[in-house]
Amino acid sequence: MRDRLTIVKTVLWTLVGVLAAVTFVRFTRGLGAVTHLSDAAPWGLWIGFDVMAGVALAAGGFVLAGTVYIFGLERYRPFVRPAILTAFLGYLAVAVGLLYDLGLPWHIWHPVIYWQYHSVLFEVATCVMTYLAVLTLEFAPVVLEHPWFARPLFRKILGGLKRITIGLVIAGIVLSTLHQSSLGSLFLITPYRLHPLWYSPIIYLLFFVSAVALGLMMVVLESVLAAVFLRHELHVKLLSGLGKAAAVVLEEEVVVGK
Repeated sequence: MRDRLTIVKTVLWTLVGVLAAVTFVRFTRGLGAVTHLSDAAPWGLWIGFDVMAGVALAAGGFVLAGTVYIFGLERYRPFVRPAILTAFLGYLAVAVGLLYDLGLPWHIWHPVIYWQYHSVLFEVATCVMTYLAVLTLEFAPVVLEHPWFARPLFRKILGGLKRITIGLVIAGIVLSTLHQSSLGSLFLITPYRLHPLWYSPIIYLLFFVSAVALGLMMVVLESVLAAVFLRHELHVKLLSGLGKAAAVVLEEEVVVGK
């Protein structure tokens, strides 16, 4: 067990070293030096991996939070905090990744000041920023419950956050629904650059449904990896329920897509 965990850590630290070298080149010689992108081809594999897939994989946060707090399926509560942590880290990674994606990363704050009402990307940027703030508040109780914060002020903040949990969950569901579907809407403007197999006038709906399924499957994968490498308890029956739910969602997506 320890040997496997050591190997994984070694691989991850190696990737960090490679990323540090790429980061130096990217911010000293520009985005084209490390991606070979241009004005004619501004989107590469990184956009698909970071923004599209990364955001979708983090959808388990609002899916599990809604499952427990809105629909009352308390048996899935053990997965809520790991799912919210994953979503928080996922959206934080997207925010950091955008610093690499943008040609002028020091302008990343512009959507806050310069509102583009007719832009899908503006809606995505607004929802991602707001949802990242919501995720921070949702995950804050985990930090504030630590003995280090056993002071009256922090306890009051903790109590206040717990009282607005339902509101935060609802806000998270709304914001995620908006920007997950909007990411799919970006492809509506590229009908001739997308393969006919993947293009659909309701691609925004398919993107959102796919995100729901991916979020559920990501929670299952995390639980399995935690059991393998960290010896956490594996809730097989509950995980099978999440897997079945993901299968149903994907089946419905196929039906809708037809």
